[in-house]
Amino acid sequence: MSIRARTAPFAFALAASAAACGERAEVWDAPIGNPTPIALESNVALVDPGGRRVLVLEPKDGQELDRTSVEVGKGIIAAAASADQKRLVVLSTGDVPRRKNDDERASLTILEGTRARRLPLESPHTGLAIDPLGRYVAVFAAPGSTALGAFVENPNEIIVVDLQADDAKAIVPRTLRSFGGRPQRVSFSPELQLPGGKRRLLVVETDQDVVLLDLDHVHDAPERPEITVRLTSGSSTKALSPAAVVFDDGDPAKNDDARIGVRLANDSNVVTLTLGVAPSGSPNDFLPTLNLTDVGGPATDLAFVRTDAGLRLAALVPGNARAVLVEPATSVTSTVDISGGFSRISLVTSAAGSAGSDVALLYGSGSAAVALWALGRAVGQSFRSVEIVSLGSGGGGVTQVLDVPAPQSNLKVLQTSGSAFYVLDLVKRTAPPLTTQGQAEVRVSPDGKRLWVFGKNTPSLAQVDLATLHPVQLPLERTIDSVFEVGRPGGRSLVVVDRRGGVGATVLDATAPDTATSRSFYGLLLEGLQ
Repeated sequence: MSIRARTAPFAFALAASAAACGERAEVWDAPIGNPTPIALESNVALVDPGGRRVLVLEPKDGQELDRTSVEVGKGIIAAAASADQKRLVVLSTGDVPRRKNDDERASLTILEGTRARRLPLESPHTGLAIDPLGRYVAVFAAPGSTALGAFVENPNEIIVVDLQADDAKAIVPRTLRSFGGRPQRVSFSPELQLPGGKRRLLVVETDQDVVLLDLDHVHDAPERPEITVRLTSGSSTKALSPAAVVFDDGDPAKNDDARIGVRLANDSNVVTLTLGVAPSGSPNDFLPTLNLTDVGGPATDLAFVRTDAGLRLAALVPGNARAVLVEPATSVTSTVDISGGFSRISLVTSAAGSAGSDVALLYGSGSAAVALWALGRAVGQSFRSVEIVSLGSGGGGVTQVLDVPAPQSNLKVLQTSGSAFYVLDLVKRTAPPLTTQGQAEVRVSPDGKRLWVFGKNTPSLAQVDLATLHPVQLPLERTIDSVFEVGRPGGRSLVVVDRRGGVGATVLDATAPDTATSRSFYGLLLEGLQ
């Protein structure tokens, strides 16, 4: 195993040399801290707040690792990758407080590979949400935090960043009309067919209402106002707190039946918003109509589903050991008894081989089993609609379900709270276990062909072939913080990150891993500093 290292004494020599020539760069006085590694399509990004930069690690043939330091804004407070892993978005506070004209303002940096686009912001915020379709970013005041050094902060200010606009028009600050609520979460809708045409919406959940902002008109002048939906049962002054939202576009031939489902954190009702035609003269061309439906207890998850009787809003109520199907136009309900403590729902229709009504996977940390719910029988024959797949006694409850990309999208990986994980075949209804020595973490390769299993803060690593479930043991010399499989020219590489001692990385060939040909690189955060 060859080693490429930049040691601390060498870094000290560089610092001493810089000091001899003049004032030392302030980065040398900044602590290394605890950088955040984030996987992108063909590299791993190390977000280094102390160095006000992102170190881009690009694997090459022969287990080589190119390292490029990309400067971003000072005071990194949040970073996230886009859903397609093509972009990294970094939010920075800048200099707080600003005392000189050349002190930095808050900023948003968008990295694609090693190319950076930095957009200045008027004031710092702490929250970051990225559009799953890649066009927009929302910056806001994250709940429970205050921007560094801010004496007064407007929690209802949302900064919409349109990445398709030029720099002069990309930043659109909006202050939402508030009835006392503070934003908790920000979501982007898929494209919905609304009365005025196809639209994307920004949905802001406060602690007592839901706000809808038309993204396709976000650049309008005068600005098109947002729509605030106040949540109330109508029978009391109790403020209802939204906990999550789901979307459905309805009948493709209609433009007045797109819907938003809202789960409530503190109430047994669920909310359906139907986006119909707005009255003449309204500033928006759509208007939500609110329906409240009591499902018998606080719901833990929601999903719009296609059943044998049409569209329904499915709500899981594990406290009552049941699921409730809500007809969105009338609020008529039907119930399905589901024992086992299932608290989460995920649609797996195409992966399960169904071409008609939906199939849902039910799971939860309180159950050593999963269930497949056939919605084609959910209303007329509900007693036959749920099939339980037991996971035995060694796995514990299901804490996470990992998707497997094509060509094996019929598989799901079930991580548990115990010393085992399972590969669920949705078509065959089987779930063979793979046992581990202690708690393990699992990552699915982007090409859907293998799993990477590792013990966090241990040197234990293994590859599992998803076609045969054959494990290959790959013990390393360094402890593991995280593993990332990324593309490289002509192949795929595994980058294993150890955040100790200035951060190290071990690179293996992902398709034919061999520890004898791996390469390790040490002290990565001591490289490339000026």
